[in-house]
Amino acid sequence: MLTLHQLQVFVTIAEHGSVRRAAEELVVTQPAVSASLAALQREVGVDLVMRSGRGIELTEAGRTFERYARVLLGTVDEAVKAARFCEREIEAPVRLGASTALADHMLMPRLARLREHRPTLQFTVEVGNRSRLWHMLAERSIDVAVCSRPPTNAHFTSLASRPNDYVLVAKPGLVWPGKVGEVTWLVREEGSGTRAAADEVITRLGITPALMVISSNAAIQRSAEAGLGVALLPQESVADQVKHRQLTVVRTGATPLKKPWHVVVRSDAEPAAGVRQFVEDLVSIGGDFEWHGGAPAFASPRTTN
Repeated sequence: MLTLHQLQVFVTIAEHGSVRRAAEELVVTQPAVSASLAALQREVGVDLVMRSGRGIELTEAGRTFERYARVLLGTVDEAVKAARFCEREIEAPVRLGASTALADHMLMPRLARLREHRPTLQFTVEVGNRSRLWHMLAERSIDVAVCSRPPTNAHFTSLASRPNDYVLVAKPGLVWPGKVGEVTWLVREEGSGTRAAADEVITRLGITPALMVISSNAAIQRSAEAGLGVALLPQESVADQVKHRQLTVVRTGATPLKKPWHVVVRSDAEPAAGVRQFVEDLVSIGGDFEWHGGAPAFASPRTTN
């Protein structure tokens, strides 16, 4: 019989590609991890992993099984939370996912305002690129994501959004308009919303610049200030640096690029009470967000000072 422990061991191995690293994360012995994996494969009846060099990678069957395993584990987490807080649903912790760009610069002050308004509010924050957040939302590892527009081919619903403009910035004197194709572009990794925005601007400009991949918006901003290249970043995240002449906005025919932030939930089920209250508070108290097509049925109009 399959067990939750076997599923957790499997997805941890899948994430790290290593029995040793999975054992370290789970704080168990390597033989225990290997035994759990072997028992799972016997129960499923097919090989889920195979050796790859000094590590492990998933077979095709393993990749298929991993998707279901993550959904099952996420559903169990939801079930435990629902049972534990069934008499006080509004107090249930909310699992929030946030894009790196938002977490680096804008989201935390808004969460602080929510906590001031509702001191009992409990939440966790998973920070990742756009691609990772959509996977986590689909797998029920998070309850709500604040990120760029969700993909149209997934079971997600954008409840609210707020404006966001990307601008091209550089150290003053580094580059002039019309010459942006001749300097290095500081960009995020594939799968990031900020990277997708940069790729869109590059395509619109018809240029093929050298790229330097940096996995943090905050680090990209610092690199741009140092003169390593130009960067496409949210306008409000660099407003102070532009004001104090640490950065300058480089005008192009493709910028500013409008890419609103969205508050996204799964559309296959109504959010739990705690999630509904969190989203309502984020929109009405956190600031800047507006409901799509009027407030959804679960949101009650509210006036704030």
